[in-house]
Amino acid sequence: MDMQHLVETIDYCGRKQLVIGDASLLRWATESGITPLKAQVEALRRGIVPRRYLKNFRSLGFAEQIKLCSSRVFICGCGGLGGILIELLVRAGVGRVCLMDMDVFAESNLNRQLLCGTAQIGRPKVEVAAERIGALNPLVEVKCFRETLRPENAEDRINGSDLVMDALDDIESRNTLALSARKLRVPFIHAGVAGWWGQIGTFLPGTEHDLSSIYGNRRKRDVIEEECGILGPLPALIGSLGALEAIRILTGKEAAYSGKLLYFDGEAGVFQMIPL
Repeated sequence: MDMQHLVETIDYCGRKQLVIGDASLLRWATESGITPLKAQVEALRRGIVPRRYLKNFRSLGFAEQIKLCSSRVFICGCGGLGGILIELLVRAGVGRVCLMDMDVFAESNLNRQLLCGTAQIGRPKVEVAAERIGALNPLVEVKCFRETLRPENAEDRINGSDLVMDALDDIESRNTLALSARKLRVPFIHAGVAGWWGQIGTFLPGTEHDLSSIYGNRRKRDVIEEECGILGPLPALIGSLGALEAIRILTGKEAAYSGKLLYFDGEAGVFQMIPL
């Protein structure tokens, strides 16, 4: 079915551009008997920009936005880092988001976790995350697993993803996630925060480095690290860097942190790029 009657022409950066709003796109999807996700991809293929993505252009072109909207990202952990990743990637237009987290929100999450407000205390993190995604972007498809990541379920949950993102807080689970992504040849982005400090690194299929390049044989966090707490700006900063890295990878650009660890010292306000 033709969508042309739902499309507007605007002036954008000195050029004429066809655009379509969410309501019209959802209406066209219903009239055509297709999903909102397929409708937005079809609009982009016709040179029509969903209004919600207008400011992505010209940083992204049509082919890159189509890649983003056609991608599937697995985010393990819906807390401080995960909430930022979910927020930014859904706004950017990642078409399918798969979430895993067994936890519920607690009052101690209020200092830093974007998805946590006083009304969310005691509610499952994946449930709140799914509601947030629906409110942010009704064109996105979301799948949630309220369960703990284990060697027995990791590959099944990751399978079919274009990118795996580590928003966990323990080394053992991170290793399980990283090993499963490596086996399935899916790009993997690791991120971690504690106290004033944060880090991020990318592991691409076929590369020699893995999480042992960072943690060695360690399987538990140091007691000192546990006692540091986490200042709210850290997951926001590191999560934002992770979202940018994800957009680079999903749109076919070069990964910035492959074979490297970007380390941030918040006390000193200094970034350091460490070769792995």
